[in-house]
Amino acid sequence: MFENQYNEEMEAEVRRLEAKKRAEVAGHPEWDNACASCGCRIDGTVEQFCAACRG
Repeated sequence: MFENQYNEEMEAEVRRLEAKKRAEVAGHPEWDNACASCGCRIDGTVEQFCAACRG
């Protein structure tokens, strides 16, 4: 049980760091996340692409 919770927390942290890195690459280090394709701001850290680029 503890191992499963730890893994989930580490996966969430990896997603957060990847999202922060996308924002930095897009030229906005103050943002939490940016689209990997067009560089627009994305709320949250789960998505890699904005709605326009996914569609």
